Amino acid sequence: MKAAYLARTRREKVLVLVLAAAAAAVWLAAASGRLVQAWQGWRAVAAEQQGQRQWLEQRPAIEERAAQAARNFEPSRTLDATHLIGEVSALAGAAGLSAGIDPPRTQRTDQFAYHTVQATFRRADLGALVNFYKALGRRAPYLALEQCTLAADRTNPALLNATFVIFSVEVKALTHGPAQPRAD
Repeated sequence: MKAAYLARTRREKVLVLVLAAAAAAVWLAAASGRLVQAWQGWRAVAAEQQGQRQWLEQRPAIEERAAQAARNFEPSRTLDATHLIGEVSALAGAAGLSAGIDPPRTQRTDQFAYHTVQATFRRADLGALVNFYKALGRRAPYLALEQCTLAADRTNPALLNATFVIFSVEVKALTHGPAQPRAD
C-alpha cells in the first residue's frame, strides 16, 4: 500500500491525504456525538439513582406521613366510584349545570382506591361553574378537582364549555395488627 501511495503524483497524494483527513474528521465527529450521548445518559442515570436513593432514605418518614393521613380520613366519608359519579351529578345539579360524566377510572393499592371521573359541561354560565367549584371544594379532601379545562363556546362566546377531572380517594378499613379472639 505504501508503494502504491508513493507511486502517485504529488497532486494525487495530496488528494488522498485530504480524503483521509475528511473521513477521519467525520468519524471523530460521529464518535464525539456518541460519546456526548453516552455521557448524558450516564448523568441522567446517576441523577435518577440519586433521586431514588433520597426517596428510599426518606421511606420511614413518608410511610409515617401516609399512615397519619390515612388515620385522619374517615372511611365512611370516602367515596367509591359509583358514589363519586352520584356526588358529582348532585353537585352539578345543585349548581344548575347539566353534566356529561364519563365512566370512572380506578387505581387501587392495598389501602386506597383512587377514582377519577371526567365531567363535561356544555354551554355553561361562569357563575354556575364557580358555584360547582366551590361546592366541590367544600367536599375536600374526599372529593377534589384534578384538572380543569375551559373554552368559550363557538356559537355563544358568553358561555363556556368546561371539562373537570374530579377524583376521590376511597380508604379501605385499616386493621391494626392481628385480630384478637373474642372472649364470650
